[in-house]
Amino acid sequence: MTTLRKPLRNGAPALLIIATLLTACSGDEYNYTAPNEICGTSVDPQALQAVLPPGDEVEATSLPLSITVACEIKVDSRLQIDIRGLALSGARDPSERAATFRMENSVEENWGPDFPAVLADDGAVVSLPCGTGGRTDTLLTEIHLYSDHMSEDERRDQATDFTRSYVTGLAEQLNCDARPAAPAPQ
Repeated sequence: MTTLRKPLRNGAPALLIIATLLTACSGDEYNYTAPNEICGTSVDPQALQAVLPPGDEVEATSLPLSITVACEIKVDSRLQIDIRGLALSGARDPSERAATFRMENSVEENWGPDFPAVLADDGAVVSLPCGTGGRTDTLLTEIHLYSDHMSEDERRDQATDFTRSYVTGLAEQLNCDARPAAPAPQ
């Protein structure tokens, strides 16, 4: 007895493999344009895109919380960046706050007079010497990066570039005199 086989049946595993590869490859492309503003704060779109993974859609959402700044940035509905800002009276040491988050490979920097920052591979905590009105004179800003699409060698620089861009935009938005100092030439 002769058995007839459908030609597609034998090729089904190959088609499944090709479809899987095509699906996997499409996730490696940036099918969105990074915005130049997130949650009302101007940012460098290149610095933002560098810390975001490839995907189809990026969205930034201001959160209705009782703190001064609250913003989440998602790519394809997955949280990639979480930003919190606390308006305070009296300067705060960002290293104390950063210690509670166990940030990866953190280092302390000084971005200007009374402008300390803790920078890490997965985010930053910056004490912006500027109030938001009333009795506040400092905005303690926490940035948490959850994406690990970038190489370890690039993560710190890209996280720092994004943080510097965001904090500069935040200072402009709040009409602060302080701005992060330009990075030291290497």
